[in-house]
Amino acid sequence: MATGAAAQSEASSQSAAAPEADSVEASQGEIVVTASKREQKLRDVPSAITVLGGDTLVNLGVQSVRDYATLTPGLTVQDSASPGYGKIFIRGLTTGGLQQSATTVYYIDDVPFTASSANGGGAFIAPDPELTDIARIEVLKGPQGTLYGASSLGGVIRLVSNSPDPSGFSGSARAEITAIDGGGVGYSASATLNVPLVTDRLALRATGFSREAPGYVDNVGTGTNNVNRSRHQGGRLALRWTPTDRLSVDVVGQLQDIDTRGPALETDVAGTLTPLDGARRYSNFFDAPTRVRYRLASVTGRYNTDLGQIIATGAYLESKLQTEVDVTSTYSAFFPVFASAGYVYPANTGTAVISTIPAVKKTGELRFVSRRLGGIEFVAGGFYTHERIASPTDIVARDKATNAQLPEPLGTIISIPVNDTYEEVSTFGNLTVYLADNLDVTGGLRFAHSTEDFNTSYGGVYYTAFLGGPVKLPPVHSSHDQLTYLATLRWRATPTLSFFARAASGYRPGGPQVAAIVPPGAQTRINPDTVWNYEVGFKGDFLDRKLSLEASVYHIDWNNIQLYTIFNSSQLLANAGKAKVDGFEAQMAARPTKTLTVTANLGYTNSRLTKVDPGVTAYIGAVVGDSIPQTPRWTASATLDQLVPLGGDLQGQVGATFRYQSDRFTSFPGSVTDPNLRLPGRTTFDLRAGLSYHTYQLQFRAENVTNRRGIANYTPGVPSFSYLMRPRSFTVSVSTTF
Repeated sequence: MATGAAAQSEASSQSAAAPEADSVEASQGEIVVTASKREQKLRDVPSAITVLGGDTLVNLGVQSVRDYATLTPGLTVQDSASPGYGKIFIRGLTTGGLQQSATTVYYIDDVPFTASSANGGGAFIAPDPELTDIARIEVLKGPQGTLYGASSLGGVIRLVSNSPDPSGFSGSARAEITAIDGGGVGYSASATLNVPLVTDRLALRATGFSREAPGYVDNVGTGTNNVNRSRHQGGRLALRWTPTDRLSVDVVGQLQDIDTRGPALETDVAGTLTPLDGARRYSNFFDAPTRVRYRLASVTGRYNTDLGQIIATGAYLESKLQTEVDVTSTYSAFFPVFASAGYVYPANTGTAVISTIPAVKKTGELRFVSRRLGGIEFVAGGFYTHERIASPTDIVARDKATNAQLPEPLGTIISIPVNDTYEEVSTFGNLTVYLADNLDVTGGLRFAHSTEDFNTSYGGVYYTAFLGGPVKLPPVHSSHDQLTYLATLRWRATPTLSFFARAASGYRPGGPQVAAIVPPGAQTRINPDTVWNYEVGFKGDFLDRKLSLEASVYHIDWNNIQLYTIFNSSQLLANAGKAKVDGFEAQMAARPTKTLTVTANLGYTNSRLTKVDPGVTAYIGAVVGDSIPQTPRWTASATLDQLVPLGGDLQGQVGATFRYQSDRFTSFPGSVTDPNLRLPGRTTFDLRAGLSYHTYQLQFRAENVTNRRGIANYTPGVPSFSYLMRPRSFTVSVSTTF
C-alpha cells in the first residue's frame, strides 16, 4: 500500500530526539518515518514521501526494486535485463542510455550505497538488496541535498531494517515456490532469529535467505532454456548493545550474492518490437551472465542528552557488478583489418564485452538531533566519504564452440582499465522555527568540498593495429565546492491535516574531463549539474483515520545538465543543457472497515529539454522541447485487501493489485546512434488469497494474470533487443512467526 500497512503501535505526538524507529506504523493509523533524520509522523513531514511497510511488502510479494517502483509514483527503473543492473531515477531526472552517474541516492539504513563520483558508474547500478526482515522502505521525492548530499537530485530511497530487540526471543520463517507460465520454477527460503543475550541490554538479530528466481527466456544459440534464472543468497547479522539508558550501539554486517545466468532479452527485427527468433528468445554464442556482490559493515552509536541525541555512524561498503554482453555483430567487422596488421582470427570467433564496476566506499557521519527547545529544533552534522573505483572494461575474443578466450595477443581486442578516487567532506544543518504550535518554517544548508582523481589507458589488438600500441592518458584531477539549500513552510490546520510548501536544491558532482582527446577550448572540468524543486502539497487523515490522503504539485528547474556532445569532432561530456519538469503525485489509503483496506496512487511527470547545445544535437539528436527518455508520463497503482473471519483463530484473506505505466520513448527523436522507439504502456493485475491460523500463514499469488507482454527497455541495432518483464507467474508461500 502506498502509505503503509495497518497501524500497530503508539508514537509520540511531537518529533522525538531518537531518529530511528523500527516500526513503520504507530497506533491509531499513525505512520512514523525518519526521512528528516528524526522520528516524525508521516503527515507532519513537509515533503512528498511514499512508505511501504514490511508487512505490506510481504503481502504483495514485493521482492525487488522493480516491484516496489511500480507502486511508487514518480519512481522509475530503467531495466537492463538482470537484477542489480540498471538505472533508478525519480521525477524524470535522467538523460537516457549515456548517463554516467546517478541522480537518485540509495541508502541501506544510515549508510549511503550509491557512488557519488561522475565516473563511478553509479548510473548503471540499481541496488537490489533482498527485502527480508525489512521494517519499511521510504522513497523521498524531490532533491534532498541538505540532509543527504550529493546525487540526490531526484530524491532518496531508504531501506530501513528491523533492529535487534533485547526484550525477548522471537523469529520468523518463510518458504515460497514460484512457477512462471511457459518458464521455469523457482523457490525462496528465509529465516530470522532475534536472540536477547542480556535482557534489555544486548541482543543479536540474524537473518539468512536463499532464493532462485525462475527464468522465462531461452538462448537458442546455446540451447539454454529459462536462461535468465537468478540465484540470490546472503544474510545479515545485527548486534544492539544498550549499556545505559542513554547509550546504544548497533553493529551490522551483511552480504549478498546475486548470480544471473543470462539476461531477460528477446531478439527483435531491427528497429521494431517484432520477435526475430520467437517470443522470449534470443541467440548468443554464450549465456551472458551477470554477477552482483554486496558487502557491508557499519557501526552506529546513539547517545541521548537532555537537549537531544548524538548519532555517529561509520560504514565500509564493497559492491561489485560484472556483466558480459555478446558484441560479435559489432566487432567481427574489424577482423579483416586486424588480419592486415598480422592478427588473424579463426573463423569461429565471437566477441564479448566484460564490464566490471567494483567499488569500495567508506563513509562517516556525526550529527546532533535536538529535541524541541522552546520554539526551535534542529539537525546539524558533518559527513565524509572516500570512494575508490577500479573498473576494467575488456572486449575479448572467444571460441564460439567452447566460450574460451583465445590466447594472447588475440584474446584481448580492447582493454580499458579505469581508476577513480572520489573524496568529499561536508557539513550540514536544518533549523525549524515554530512561529506557532501549528505553524513553522525550516531552513537548511549544506556545504560540500569534493575532489576526484582519474586515470586510464587503452590497450589491446585494436590500439596496436590502428595506433601502433597501447595509449596511456595522463592522470586528471578536479575539485568542487557546492552549496545546497532548503526552505519549507508547514501549517497544521488540524491535528490530522497539514499543508506544506517546499523549495529545495540538489546537485550531482562534476569531475575531470576524461575523454581521450580534449581539443583546445573544450571543458577540462565538468561542473556539477543542479536542480531547484518548488512544491506545494497536503497530507491528512480523515473520518477518524479511516481515510488518508496525500498530494503534491511540483516544478523542477534542471541546469548545467551533464550531456555528451561533439566539440571539434571529439565526443566529450559537458554541461550542455537545461530542462524543466512539472508534475503531481497523489496517494490514498482507505480503511472503511476493520477488515478492508484500499490504496491508490497516481503520478504525472512532464519532463522536457529547454536548452541544448548544438554539439548535443549533433551527437544524440536532442533538441529543445524533446521529452526526457525513459520517463512515463503517467503511473498508477491500486491495492485491495479483504480479511474474511472464518471462525475461531482461522482467518482468510483475498486481495488484488493493479499497476499501470504509460508509454515512453527510449531516446531522443533525432538520435542516429540510438534510434528513438516508443515502448508501449503496460497494465497488469495481481491476485492473492490466503489463510492464517495462530502464527501460521498460507498464501497463493497470481501475478500479471492477463499475461501482458511487458518491455522494460530496448537496445537498437541489427538485430535489436527488448528487455522483458516477468510474464504470468504463480506463487505458493508458507510462513510462521514465533
